[in-house]
Amino acid sequence: MNGDSQLSEIIIKTIAQEGPITFARFMEMALYYPELGYYTSNKEKIGREGDFYTSSNVHPLFSQMIARQAKDMWRSMGQPTDWQFIEYGAGKGILAREFLLELQRQFPQCFNALTYWIIEISPFFKKVQQEVLAELKLPDDKVRWAAGPEQVFGGKINGCIFSNELLDAFPVHRVKQQEHGLSEIYVDYRNNEFCETEGLLSKPELEDYFTRQNIKLSPGQSAEVNLNALYWLKKQASCLNKGFIFTIDYGLEAELLYSQSRFDGTLRCFRKHTLNDNPYQHIGEQDITSNVNFTALELWGEKAGLVNTKTITQADFLINMGILDVLEEQDDFTFDKQKLHQTLAIKQLIMPEGMGRYFKVLIQYKGLDQEPELQGLKKNHIYKVRKCLNK
Repeated sequence: MNGDSQLSEIIIKTIAQEGPITFARFMEMALYYPELGYYTSNKEKIGREGDFYTSSNVHPLFSQMIARQAKDMWRSMGQPTDWQFIEYGAGKGILAREFLLELQRQFPQCFNALTYWIIEISPFFKKVQQEVLAELKLPDDKVRWAAGPEQVFGGKINGCIFSNELLDAFPVHRVKQQEHGLSEIYVDYRNNEFCETEGLLSKPELEDYFTRQNIKLSPGQSAEVNLNALYWLKKQASCLNKGFIFTIDYGLEAELLYSQSRFDGTLRCFRKHTLNDNPYQHIGEQDITSNVNFTALELWGEKAGLVNTKTITQADFLINMGILDVLEEQDDFTFDKQKLHQTLAIKQLIMPEGMGRYFKVLIQYKGLDQEPELQGLKKNHIYKVRKCLNK
């Protein structure tokens, strides 16, 4: 049996007792089952020895750009003397470390007013984060951990709720369009192997999900529905008193996400930096993910009382924030290994064939008297990109 045999047996036993389970239930157990799930185990997940890279692992410049944007947000809030930056799923703590260093160096007034919160479900990652951030020798209350947003400032957050590659790892329902309407894909266990079967929708929201976005799947087409992302967004909005929800993830607008070119959906798995489309192997030992629907985040965000700015690519956001400025400062042509590494990292973060096009940035806000001025959303100039990257 592939994957963690104990976790597989738990899932099999659940199916034997309850009958076929939704794919969302299967995915939740595979990723988040206590101590055995992919994200809750002690297995290395991020970086060269893991299964995937995140933008914050590519180069510290990514985190520094996030810090610059957070400074703009703080100013848009009237430069409060007490504000919170909340990071979901902080991984190894690299983004938090570089973010705090950048604020401390460049924007000390903003840094002094800040409390940095981390919401982390993995005991393994929490321990790693604490070790990494302890190196900064910050005051004891500068970085704090919480189980959820309701624990941050009494659930009345004034600041920014930030996530980077969080929503794509939420369990998703899978549906298929039939002549009679939508059916849902369930997971069963027969003949000593996991298999898929179809049945009635487990939740009425699945039908409403497509109706609200004016999406009609073609006969035979299958797709993922990330209801958990919408529940998550509603909860964050309810805890946000004044400030921003800042989301970075890979995904698309609904019209593209559910187009004919993605007839079988976008579900995929990662293990040791290798892509596969079989979630029923290596259970508990591989990541399972799907594209985020940014149209849904905008629509349900408005319903939750948030104001949308706009969804842009990660490339546009980072260029707007000035990530190319460091290349313009390199005014000589002598070989420098560090500068080469920096240039290659920037290309990975912003070029279309890297992370630049596939990752999107959405900033939503609440409780502000006027539309905020955010550098990351300003129009960039393509000639600057060509000039810098062709050096």
